[in-house]
Amino acid sequence: MKIFLASALFLMTCMPAIAADDAATQHATDFATKAALSNMFEIEVAKIELSKGKAVDAKEFARDMLRDHERAGPLLAEAAKQDGIPTPAELDSQRRRKVEALQTADPENLDQAYLSTQVTAHQEAVALFDQFVKEGPDGQLKKTAAKILPDLHMHLTRVQAIAGK
Repeated sequence: MKIFLASALFLMTCMPAIAADDAATQHATDFATKAALSNMFEIEVAKIELSKGKAVDAKEFARDMLRDHERAGPLLAEAAKQDGIPTPAELDSQRRRKVEALQTADPENLDQAYLSTQVTAHQEAVALFDQFVKEGPDGQLKKTAAKILPDLHMHLTRVQAIAGK
């Protein structure tokens, strides 16, 4: 009976810690997945704007997004790997459809469509990174997210100014 009570007491004290670890891991996994998908999306749509776009300011923004997101992707992937968190290797169907829609957009509306997707994508990315930096589990992924967040804020401010012209 003493062994049973001791085992039950041990499990009761350990279970909350295990549940907290599982929740923290899930939070980091969700973040890493969304961040990686967002980053891949940014790269794909920037390539479309660079190859088909006409507006100089939109193309300059796309060039900068391609450069910045090609740097950020490996940083995030390495940080996730260090924390034992998997990341996706390709776009999900939702973002793939958005890429395809931009790819087939009317050439006259491509620049505005690109900028519109960028405003939304960067609003979502800033919110995602900000929330993870504030509430995510400590680790390399959180440190890397904190380093990237100021760039995302800058991207959002810049694209809002370009889109508002």
